[in-house]
Parts: sequence; structure tokens; C-alpha cells
Amino acid sequence: MKRASVLVASALWLTLSGAAFAGIVTVSGHGQSYDPGIALEDARADAVAQCTAQGGTPLEEIYNHITRANLWLADSIWRCEVP
Repeated sequence: MKRASVLVASALWLTLSGAAFAGIVTVSGHGQSYDPGIALEDARADAVAQCTAQGGTPLEEIYNHITRANLWLADSIWRCEVP
């Protein structure tokens, strides 16, 4: 009997705690170009497209990074709210 109540309480806690974060996902985008500004712009556009493809709304950019190889390579990570 005690084990059953612990299982029910655990399931209830997981349900309630997960409900607050269920609508937020993280998406990333990538871009490359001979111009660093264009590479970063493409990476941001790619991340926003990933978010809207899921039916979500982009909230904010969390992180971006740009590096030089033969081309400029950029990454952008966004927080996205999905229904």
C-alpha cells in the first residue's frame, strides 16, 4: 500500500513539474558564407525556420558562435515556445 502511494505521488509530481516546461524547446541553426555577417544572419534565419516549422514562436537567441574555416561558419541557438 505504501509503495502504491509513493508511485502515485511520484507520477503526480512528474506531471505537474513537466507541465511548466512542456512548451519550451531549444532549436539550432547553421550558416556559412564568405562574409561573417551573412553567415550569422543565415544561422539565425535557419534557427527561426526550425522553430516555426514546429508551429512555435521564437523567444530569444541563447547563444551564437562564428568561426573561420575556408568559409565563415556560424551557429545560433534559440529558445522556442511551441503549443
